[in-house]
Amino acid sequence: MQREPESERAMKNKAILATAGFGAVLAAAVVLSLADEAKPMSSPPLALHFVHLYADANGVSHFRDERLMFGAPTAGPGGPEPSLASKLLSNTPGATLLLLKRGAKEDWHKAPRRMYLIVVQGMSEVTAGDGEVRRFGLGSVLLMDDTTGKGHITRAIGNVDHIALTIPAPTE
Repeated sequence: MQREPESERAMKNKAILATAGFGAVLAAAVVLSLADEAKPMSSPPLALHFVHLYADANGVSHFRDERLMFGAPTAGPGGPEPSLASKLLSNTPGATLLLLKRGAKEDWHKAPRRMYLIVVQGMSEVTAGDGEVRRFGLGSVLLMDDTTGKGHITRAIGNVDHIALTIPAPTE
């Protein structure tokens, strides 16, 4: 049986993982493997769909479709409309999934801590304090380090909610 050539997506994912720190690599590998199974978000409820591969009591592995539920959205810097929800991942100190509803905009804000951000679903557009605008889609890895100063603006663009995994990063 011939092996298929490596897809562009697989090569891109490897390049992303090669540039990230070890903690981000581990989390990104898990998240990127789940991202292919992610389904567009709808409200309510706010959830991330994923596939759970597990072993039963006899050691036989199985797939199970599951959902990771987010808390109720809260109002952010973008205004009074609730648009940002989060889910702290158990047994992963400080690792958090963030959901920004499609079309939502968070006005100027700082990163709450120095952290890696890995896009799991959707796309965001970020405006830096210097006015530069960049877009980040599935698999993008960012080191968010603007914990002081003016901060940045974030918009969820596209037709699905934007979901990202954040992992605390040590200070240099």
